[in-house]
Amino acid sequence: MRILGIDPGSRVTGYAVVEEESNPRVLSWGILSLKRQDSLPERLRTLYQELLHLWEEFRPAVLVLEEVIPERFPRAALALGQAQGVVLLLAAQKGLSWYLYHPSTVKQTLTGNGRASKEQVAYMVKNMLNLEEDPPLDATDALALALTHLLRMRSCFPR
Repeated sequence: MRILGIDPGSRVTGYAVVEEESNPRVLSWGILSLKRQDSLPERLRTLYQELLHLWEEFRPAVLVLEEVIPERFPRAALALGQAQGVVLLLAAQKGLSWYLYHPSTVKQTLTGNGRASKEQVAYMVKNMLNLEEDPPLDATDALALALTHLLRMRSCFPR
């Protein structure tokens, strides 16, 4: 199974492509930086085009996103929701299965603590995936999402 993890943003979007073999294997990770001076519709179009390139290169079967939490910063949540809509459009167009995970679910799955810090999650991601370098924060979040999905699917369907 090949998974595309996305940490959507209206200015920076993290992505990760993880494949399950005997152990999870990272095929790619990074960030998509959208031009600050562009209008929101232009940034969303660019986001869609970049995600389409990722899909064409890696052909994932599953797409995983972080659930938007609107209670903290409602205005930011609206922009994140619009970016998330672009990601879901790609999933619908390409027939991908898609899943949303709440940040506390990701933290609980990877660290055993639903209130773990971003640093704790990053540490677990780096170690569980045997990464040699520290990915940027948004890419780490995307890796964490993909890894969470793999671990949760394993617990539902053990080998």
